Amino acid sequence: MNFEALDIKIKSLAFAERTERKVLASQIIQFTETKGVFPASISKVYSALADQKLPPMTIPAINLRGMTYDLARAIWQVILKLQAGPVIFELAPSEMTASDQTAFEYAAMILAAACREGYQGPVFIQGDHFHIDSREDINEIKQICQETVSAGYYHLDIDAATLINTDGDSPKAVQKPNAEISALLTGYIRSIQPDGVHITVGAEVGEIGSKNTTPEDLIGFMEVYSSTLPSGVSGLDKISIQTGTRHGGIVHADGSLAEMPLDLKLAKELSDLARNQFGIAGLVQHGASTLSMEQLSQLTESGIIEVHLATHIQNIVFDHPDFPQDLLSVIKKQLNPTNKGAEGDMLADEDNQSDLQKFYNARWTAWGTFKQELWNMPEKNKKLILASLQEWISNLFTALRINGKLPLIESIYKKQD
Repeated sequence: MNFEALDIKIKSLAFAERTERKVLASQIIQFTETKGVFPASISKVYSALADQKLPPMTIPAINLRGMTYDLARAIWQVILKLQAGPVIFELAPSEMTASDQTAFEYAAMILAAACREGYQGPVFIQGDHFHIDSREDINEIKQICQETVSAGYYHLDIDAATLINTDGDSPKAVQKPNAEISALLTGYIRSIQPDGVHITVGAEVGEIGSKNTTPEDLIGFMEVYSSTLPSGVSGLDKISIQTGTRHGGIVHADGSLAEMPLDLKLAKELSDLARNQFGIAGLVQHGASTLSMEQLSQLTESGIIEVHLATHIQNIVFDHPDFPQDLLSVIKKQLNPTNKGAEGDMLADEDNQSDLQKFYNARWTAWGTFKQELWNMPEKNKKLILASLQEWISNLFTALRINGKLPLIESIYKKQD
């Protein structure tokens, strides 16, 4: 298969019936492996950061909800130009459904984009926000774990943060349901990880957009988690906490974004606690893509080893002056308001929102509804949008201190794999 044939096969994959995509995606993944592009776990990088064998950095975890092949190629171009790394590409199950992307499809798109731009080496693909609303969801989440791991997702984030005991008389009692389910699923993930692969597992203490996590919350969670985790099973590699951010940012009635009250002092305190007391490499910051570059540049010193970025990439596309206005009008007319966020969280009461707020909160669902129209956007429009994305990505990589680190990352895998 040459690269022109790869482009054709990728587009066929995007518009194939969902039941047919696994076979097509597997063929593409096998091709990329012959070109030296392979899925890997970032756990070795996190261990090196924890042991101070790598200079401090914050790894971006990027959600691409649509136009995935084009957007990923644009990002890989920046990665290679700046020799930046590592970078995680991720998608949550809720996003897979709303954007009409299967787990295998997304993995194939990311790996093919890397291959198409001439990259060789490890690629980090993550299952974001495996959200659990009740214990009845556990079997479904296990099935999703199986599917994603088999597709090369060697990073999985368990999100049972909504399952707290609000009547608990201590932080430990409050966090008990969350910690028990997180430990149960960690054990399951370890049981299905491929030979020679240590899946990078994360959990969440403090629902994103809710009250900030306290040291007592983290200690209570970890005490229950550690006592519940089966003996001999490796635990968490990272942990997510709440420090003032919100998925999608805070949008005003006029559609503008407010500055989020990010508490970096708290992040540093919790990061030190997680690393020194519980042996966890560091913290994960969610809901961060609408932070300013100045705020993003402060994450590394605050002990944030991973930051999740989705909404601003979406904003770059939909708010771009060169986004086709006729298509935008159709999307606005046909898009239904939603009270559910892209990562499974509940949004504000839509009855109290302006039309601009409703559209802002609902347009993450447009990626799937208008998948074909977005893929087939005129090249002249797409080129200008991708240029703006690359400018932001370049600034982001600089702020997170991953510029020039790609050779270091690749050397870790060449030595040990």
